[in-house]
Order: sequence, then C-alpha cells, then structure tokens
Amino acid sequence: MKRFIFAVFALGLGVQLASAAGAEQYVLAVQQINESYKKDTRDFFNTLNPMQQGFSSAQQAKFCGIVSQYADNLYQAAHENRAYLDRQYAGITKQDVIKQVMSSKEMQMLKKYNVQCDLR
Repeated sequence: MKRFIFAVFALGLGVQLASAAGAEQYVLAVQQINESYKKDTRDFFNTLNPMQQGFSSAQQAKFCGIVSQYADNLYQAAHENRAYLDRQYAGITKQDVIKQVMSSKEMQMLKKYNVQCDLR
C-alpha cells in the first residue's frame, strides 16, 4: 500500500514538474521573442531619417513584416505550449494575438504617422 501511495504521489509530482517546465519553456520563448522583436525594431528605426514624418511604402512594408513575424512567433509559442497555459490563455487564437499586438502602445503611437499593418 505504501508503494502504491508513493507511486501515485511521485506520478502527481512528475506531472506538476512537467507542467512547470512547460510553463517555464513558454515564458523563456516569449522573452526571447520579445528581445528579438526589440532588436529588429530598434535596428529598423535606426535606419530612418530622424526628420522624416512618416514611413515610405517600402519602410512600412518592412516594419509590418517585423510586426507580423512578432505576432506569428507569439502565437506559435502559445500554440506549442497550450497544455501548460492557464485556461483563459489556452484557447488563444492567432486573431487574439494580432489584436493584442495591434493595440499595443507602440502601434497606437505609430497611427498618427499613418502606419497601419494588416496582419493575418
């Protein structure tokens, strides 16, 4: 009986540790995605003329490509780790991620320069 209880306890602990490892993996993936996005946008903005008032069509396409890749990577990380996410996030869709990215403070600030990305 002691072995059975120990086995059930060990199995439960193993599941909790696997879940914690999965959640940690997700957090690390999101941190890496955020760092990459920050670097990409910083590099992009460093190429711009400080005096320009908006993006050219080529600049907008490049910037929107960076934002699109960011949203795709965030969704992929969530999708790969659904089993480890809280219930409220486990059902996240790509459209939910896009909506969150597009409503960010950075994207709202760029609206006044007529920068609009159509992410899908």
